[in-house]
Amino acid sequence: MNSRQTRFVVGTMVLTLLAWLFSPLFGEQRDLPSGDFPLLFDAAKALELTREFVTRFPRRVMGSIEARQSTGFLVKRFEGLGYRISYTHFDAVIADKRQVGRNVLASKAGQLPEVLALVAHYDTARTTVQGAMDNGSAVGVLLELARVFADVVPRRSLLFVASDGEEWGMLGALDLVRNYPERVRIGAVLSLDYVAPGVLADMRIDAVGQMGGYTPPWLRRITLRAAQAEGMPVIEPFGLQEHLDRALLLSLTDQGPFLNAGIPAINLGSRSRDTALERAIYHSASDTIANVNASSVEKFGRAAERILRHLDGLPNLPRESMEYFHVTGTAWLSPPVVAILHYLVFLPFVLVVVFYAFNHGQSLGIAQVGRELIASLATFIPFLLFYYAIALFLRLRLLPRYSFYPATPRDPVLSNPAWGVLVGLLSIAIASAVGCYFLAKHLVRNLPRPEFHNAKHILLLLYLIVLALAFAHNAYWTVTFLFLPAWIWGLVGASRGKLGRIANRLWILAAGIPCYLVSVYYASRQDLGWKVIWYQVLALSTGVITLQGFLLAAASIALGIRFMAVQAYGRGD
Repeated sequence: MNSRQTRFVVGTMVLTLLAWLFSPLFGEQRDLPSGDFPLLFDAAKALELTREFVTRFPRRVMGSIEARQSTGFLVKRFEGLGYRISYTHFDAVIADKRQVGRNVLASKAGQLPEVLALVAHYDTARTTVQGAMDNGSAVGVLLELARVFADVVPRRSLLFVASDGEEWGMLGALDLVRNYPERVRIGAVLSLDYVAPGVLADMRIDAVGQMGGYTPPWLRRITLRAAQAEGMPVIEPFGLQEHLDRALLLSLTDQGPFLNAGIPAINLGSRSRDTALERAIYHSASDTIANVNASSVEKFGRAAERILRHLDGLPNLPRESMEYFHVTGTAWLSPPVVAILHYLVFLPFVLVVVFYAFNHGQSLGIAQVGRELIASLATFIPFLLFYYAIALFLRLRLLPRYSFYPATPRDPVLSNPAWGVLVGLLSIAIASAVGCYFLAKHLVRNLPRPEFHNAKHILLLLYLIVLALAFAHNAYWTVTFLFLPAWIWGLVGASRGKLGRIANRLWILAAGIPCYLVSVYYASRQDLGWKVIWYQVLALSTGVITLQGFLLAAASIALGIRFMAVQAYGRGD
């Protein structure tokens, strides 16, 4: 591109940034709903129920005898309150072993056919003893709320669910949305996970769906109001955090499967003032009842009761799109505005493609297209072989099998990666890359000498195709991970000097910064460190990282490698 075209593209980038910066001005302002209700939650009773539950059944790993025995305790409490009891059972594979999970359902008929569901998982990770924080505390709250509502006739039917398999990908909640006979009647879901140890610093709202969906604004505002009514700060997703949530769509709590099924759902959680203690006892043998504070249980339980009463008291449950984006404060962007902002991000890249077509389209020949297509395909194929090598290793039982989410944080499977498998996968990737390199070199040996601008023009067109496919996959994912490559790769030109080429390649490599930062963030959040690589291999084997998402990421990386490679080509001018 010439200097005038470059300035025009850069100007468009600046305007795009300004549009995003001032996007809250285009948002719809929404006040918090009011609602004061008489509260009957008794923290002492909830804490005592938690104490009895976790001390009698300290190892409630899904499929274990103790987990099954613990459901008897839950059934006895619900039946004593007059609820109608039912079960759902589901099969799962955890670390190569087939397990049967059980959800306990306690229902109470209301005046309306709509159902309000309150969910708390009772299972624990394999490394946990008692699991008082995660998630016995919420089970105690669930049972106490069942007592609170036992003697009233609610407007809407109530469904109290003690779910199983949450630690392995919300399997119990997933079974409910797939197989529960009355699932079409569920109007809203409140998930509880968990009462943090010691004194609470704040409440936490989780709104992301599992592979799809996000909590609509009306339910988020009711939950926010209820938590704030307890005098607690509330951590809720908005802005960058919500954008990342919607890009990855990986829920860590039970609201996820319901949202993916189109059912409004939200999770109420909490954080401790003693973050070191919370982090230390998470999924450990130290997660005991001694760490649970009665005042924290009270705040958490009262907030949950307030949410449930507010939902039951609504004349009608709102029908609001999940696509509203909470940009900041009380500002919400409507779906059309969000779509415009997403497409606007890639307008500079489209302009680059247009300018390249105008400047170099006439010089583009079939031979140059063929050369670059062969080279790009040769760069992409090793990633594809890597994926199918994982599938082969899984079939050969060299990788542990899971129904959905792989091993939980601190699980021995994550702490002790299979080095032979990792070395084997790396060897396959390297061998296929070398083989593809020499094969591509052989195939293009009789083609004309490559030229930078023509090669880059072809790469820009290929990346435009990737962007179109990525938008069909997930617009938030596309913007999060592909906008910086689109901007940088579009602007980086050719350089005759060696130092200039090195600098350009570093710029091209820097386009992956969002990916690098997200990997570090989740490695730290799940206490994985560099073992996040092993987790990603397992995630690919189970489908947590989808084939479509992997192929789009692999194609982007392959094109990035090609953008660096063409820096060695002559300018042709």
